[in-house]
Formats: sequence, C-alpha cells, structure tokens
Amino acid sequence: MTMPAAEEQLKFITNIQRVLEEGSFVATYKFALIMSLADYAVENGDDSGDPLQLTTRNIAESFVEYYWRQAVPYAHGNLQAPVRVLKQGTGQQPVVLSRIMDLHNLFNGSLSAARKDAKVWDALLIKVAATIAQMPLWKLQVVGRSIVPFLYEQNGNGNAISLQPGVVYNFRRFYDLIRNLVQGAWIRHVRMLNVDLLGESDLAEFLFGAERTVLPGLRAVLKDVQADDCFYCKGRLREGGDIDHFVPWSRYPLDLGHNFVLAHSVCNRSKRDFLAAPFHLENWQKRNQIHGKALAQEFDARSILHNLDATEKIAFWAYSQAETAGSNLWFRKDDVMPIDQSWRQVLGT
Repeated sequence: MTMPAAEEQLKFITNIQRVLEEGSFVATYKFALIMSLADYAVENGDDSGDPLQLTTRNIAESFVEYYWRQAVPYAHGNLQAPVRVLKQGTGQQPVVLSRIMDLHNLFNGSLSAARKDAKVWDALLIKVAATIAQMPLWKLQVVGRSIVPFLYEQNGNGNAISLQPGVVYNFRRFYDLIRNLVQGAWIRHVRMLNVDLLGESDLAEFLFGAERTVLPGLRAVLKDVQADDCFYCKGRLREGGDIDHFVPWSRYPLDLGHNFVLAHSVCNRSKRDFLAAPFHLENWQKRNQIHGKALAQEFDARSILHNLDATEKIAFWAYSQAETAGSNLWFRKDDVMPIDQSWRQVLGT
C-alpha cells in the first residue's frame, strides 16, 4: 500500500467535518468513538496506508478514559444551579457514563485503582465494547439520510471492523486537527445539553484535561531517578523543578508515567511545545530502558498510569510526523535544530 493522495487526504478531513456538522448526535458516543479510533491508529498503526482490523474491545479502554474525568459533578459554572454530572445525552445519562460514574465513586476517582481490579475492569470493558457495537459504531457514518463509509465498511452489525486503506495514515497525519475538531464539537454539544448549569468557566479543561496535571508523588520519583539533576541540562535542581511532558501535551495528551521528566523551569519554558533533539531522546529512552521496571513499580505505588510500550509507540509517531512536517527540534535554551533521520536510530525504524 502507499499513502493516500493529497485529494484523498482532503476528502478524509472533509468527511470528518461532515460527520461532526451533519450527523445526528443523541449522545456524545460518536465523539468518543472518533477519538478512540484516532488513538488506536496512533498507538497501533503505521504510515504504510494499509488497512487495520480491530474490535470494539480494542478501543473500549480509550473510550473509558475519555469519559472517566467527565464522570464527576460540574461545579464551576452557574453558582445558582445544582451541582451534577454534565448531561451527555438528550435523555438519561448514556449507559457507559452511568457505569463509569459508579466505578469512579467506588474507586475514589482513581482510574489506576480501577484498572488493578481485573474482574471489575474486565466487566466494564465488556460492557463498553458491547455498547460501542450496538450504538455508535454503525451510526457514525450515517450523515443525514446517506451512509458515507469512509472509515470502514458499513456492515450494520457486529463488533469488528477493518479501517479502510489510508484511514490509519490520515488519523496519524491529522491527529491534532481531528482532536481539535472533535473536542470543539463535543464541547458545543455538551453546552447545548447543559445550558442551565454552565457559566463562563473553561469547559474544555473540565472535559478533556489540561497539560499541568497534578500527580501526587511523581516529582519525588523523577527526582530520585535523575539523581536530583535537570533531565535536559544536567544542572542541579536546587528547587522542586518542573514536571515536563517529554512528548509535549500539545502534540499528544499523554499522561503516562514514562513520558514525564523533571527539568529546570527555564529549560521547560524554553522547550515549550518542541520535541527534544536526538541527544535528549536517546537519554530518555535509556532512562526508560534502565529504570523502566523500577519506575513502573513506583508509578503503581502512587496510582500513576503507565504503559511504556504505548509511550514509545506514541513517541515514534510524534517524531515521524515532525519529520514529515520538517519541524525543528529543541536542543537547549533558544537553540533548535532541523529534524533529520537520526531520531530513527534511537527509536528504531
């Protein structure tokens, strides 16, 4: 297979927009489905243009993650309104969100703790996978009175699909754009369903999170494994240091433990939303190879989510997209360098 032509790429984005603008949305499942498919493409696909088979069970976990932070009462808007979980459907709360709300309460909001209870977690994923197959999977590509099967063949039933040739490539190539389109539409839909409750607060942050996530105990773990040195400049961390997303949050909202490093505030501000130069990439990979298991144990003890394999796959995707775009990589302070293929020697081709 080869990558889709420019016209096909444009048509793909146009179809995404059509689904968001012209599709029927009783609940927010379709938004979560599009993002879960995009996440799966990033974490499990490649840029060959080949099709990719998956089942609803493969994307159920991502589905849960999108709704988990939304399963708490919203208390940031109209102070005169009652405090409640935001509506995600025109009738009763969608069954997936209701089940997640129950588990959110059961595990005191800890997604990591919920994952550790294998019986409960597996039962949740089975329920979510069945709901995806029953509800949004075969309705996502219905636009008005027409079916637009640009993502997968519209079989009408079942829990397995094969993403069409070029779809994985497009999801990976345009991930940031698709995320912005979907989140914008999701926010507008939630606002429409909760007019009485919402004020002028940042609904985007509430629904989808923010870069500066507070993870208790993470700074101490990173400080210990880095021997109290800044990850980037290797200077002594005289104060607490900033927790930085090695693969920037702006490129992929990855709050998995192995993606975090501890850095001087000046280094963190200078790096901003750049990917780091191969020198830093190599150090990051070595750290995770040498200390990966020990870090995993520390993350588990503090209920910090982690998945080293997924983190490395997302890093590979981010650097490959940067290479395609001809991006600059951050080296130090105000020094950047054009990307070349040397990053591939670090992460492998």
